[in-house]
Amino acid sequence: MTPVTSRRTSFCRLCASSCGILLDVEDGRITRVLGDAQHPISGGYTCPKGRRGGDLVHGPDRLTTSMRRTGTGTHEPVPVARATADIADRLRTIVDRHGPDAVALFMGTQQNFAALTPPMARAWFRGTGSHKLFSTMTIDQSAKWVVAERMGTYLGGRQRFEDADVWLLAGTNPVVSANGGDGDGAVVQNPSVTLRAARERGLRLIVVDPRRTETAALADVHLAPRPGTDAVLFAGLLHVVLTEQLHDTDFCRRYTADLPGLVDAVADVTPTVVHRICGVPADQVRAAARVFAGGSRGMATSGTGLCMGPHSNLAEHLLAALNVVCGRYLREGERADDRAVLTRHAPARAEVAPPARAYEHGFRSRIGGVRAMRGELPSGILTDEILEPGPDRVRALIVSGGNPAAALPDRAKALRALRSLDMLVCIDPRMSDTARLAHYVIAPTTMYERADHTAIMEPFFPRPFAQFTPAVLPAPPGVVDDWRFFLDLAAASGQPVKFAGRILDPDAPPTSEQMLAMMAERGRVPFADVVTAPHGHLAGASGAVVGPATEDGAGHRLMLLPADVRAELAAALTDRVVTEQFPLLLTVRRIREAVNSTGTRVPGLVPGGTNPASLHPDDLTALGITDGQVVTVRSAAGRLRATARADRTLARGTVSMTHCFGSVDPRDDAGVNVNALTGTGAGVQAINAMPTMTAVPVAVGPVAPEEELS
Repeated sequence: MTPVTSRRTSFCRLCASSCGILLDVEDGRITRVLGDAQHPISGGYTCPKGRRGGDLVHGPDRLTTSMRRTGTGTHEPVPVARATADIADRLRTIVDRHGPDAVALFMGTQQNFAALTPPMARAWFRGTGSHKLFSTMTIDQSAKWVVAERMGTYLGGRQRFEDADVWLLAGTNPVVSANGGDGDGAVVQNPSVTLRAARERGLRLIVVDPRRTETAALADVHLAPRPGTDAVLFAGLLHVVLTEQLHDTDFCRRYTADLPGLVDAVADVTPTVVHRICGVPADQVRAAARVFAGGSRGMATSGTGLCMGPHSNLAEHLLAALNVVCGRYLREGERADDRAVLTRHAPARAEVAPPARAYEHGFRSRIGGVRAMRGELPSGILTDEILEPGPDRVRALIVSGGNPAAALPDRAKALRALRSLDMLVCIDPRMSDTARLAHYVIAPTTMYERADHTAIMEPFFPRPFAQFTPAVLPAPPGVVDDWRFFLDLAAASGQPVKFAGRILDPDAPPTSEQMLAMMAERGRVPFADVVTAPHGHLAGASGAVVGPATEDGAGHRLMLLPADVRAELAAALTDRVVTEQFPLLLTVRRIREAVNSTGTRVPGLVPGGTNPASLHPDDLTALGITDGQVVTVRSAAGRLRATARADRTLARGTVSMTHCFGSVDPRDDAGVNVNALTGTGAGVQAINAMPTMTAVPVAVGPVAPEEELS
């Protein structure tokens, strides 16, 4: 009998792009993934990992039942209801003996691509009474939170990519990652086409990246600073803007408190100084500053490359200051940047939310006295929260949509910490590094087996847009929706769960579709209209404008240069980037084929399937290394073995690798994990305990004879 193939419409949930896709389904299996040409945002674009969605759902490593670790260290199947009851019992015992702060939740990137999971995970966590909440945000972009706390936030909204005539991208490569930074709707869908079209209409693109990335190759201006010197470069750009009086005097007068202090602080950071420290020619610094300040509209935005490097809090602050002094914000009466469709509209106002410095008042960890920010503790202290003795030491960790065994710095210490837990629970569709260490692995539905909508992703879309998808595939009988696991865990623990303003009844739980409708109740478009639009719903402009300042908010001002930021700038200007022992700098890069650790183990997806150490060909020659040779990469924190690859897009003195490869099982050929080279000691940022994860000093050499025997 000839198999029947049906074509279904849905959207991808591997990254914030949420590209529209068409699925050919045969006997309950995906046989082909295509871009949806009728999708009003992505327009038929898909990336390599999106096109391999069938392998992510049906691959041989896909878990179709939850797993429980045995006394011998192996894992055996366990019904999810039994696992949930056991987990609740063990959590109750831990809390009774050690208190609620002995329980922690780690929220990973993939959790955010299932709309119901983040609110339900947080709802369960609130019921525990614990303060130990962690996420991947604080291991790659928490500097953005620090900036808001120290500078304040302008509430009128930022200028838009769609009508900009200049844009600066720092430490992000959207042509590969489909993320232009900051959740601003810039360069997310079909990035190459989007950038080329913008340049054709007159936008001038500035890219700041040590490597001539795929995005930098499209730029009008490419600034390639030495890795880790971004903060000095931005201080130099500010120097040119302010000394040449290219800044927006009206915006600064109305909304900033200490412009003279910033002028004074960057007075000595001349283009000549920038050249000496950053390696960027002085004339390029001047030209870039003039291009950016000379545009009438545009923004400077950043990605993880900036936030994971040395002096990241300072670098992000000075980049934000560049936007402020150039007035890159919407004014009273302008059309508001309102992309809320299924979510609640937040009115834009031409005023400032002043710096709150919440990290000076939040829950205080016993690890370094670090305080919580936006309800989260920094992931940089998670391993110490587990390993350091104390009455509230973390003894149980629930991991939702993440892989901290691969993502956390100082890999050896991270693995030691995870192995020492009394209980580790991982919600994951496959046996990731973290899952292999877990006492329980909860097998969830995958993206095409669950109903979903795009409410969480609305800030990333260039226009007001929403999409709903029903489940396209039947889920294996042994799996559970992530959100339902948290509801059932709360019920088994005797905790009520509040969602969308109502207490849920665990004995008569709503369906996913009902939950999604509840979540969208305050949206400006009826949820039913989105449900009946198979390719998604373009909502059109809301008509909202930036309102006037409130009486209380009119006097608030942005702080451009608090005392602690000034001190950080002084340190950055004297910092020594490399040493004789470690003369090269390791930078991390994104690849199209993976999002963090998702996709790295799909056969044939990542070219070569491993994680090479890329260097400029001249560096390979100087080191006596040939392309394809196995080398040792060493840092102060550790060492790893990788295959050398020649790469002319790199500046000399730079080594480039990708995060989140590797495996805890030495039998796996899954590349190497760069966190063997990163540490939690030197270079950790104040406030957010952010370790240096890129621009790490390293040395590269041939594998020594004694290493070949190990």
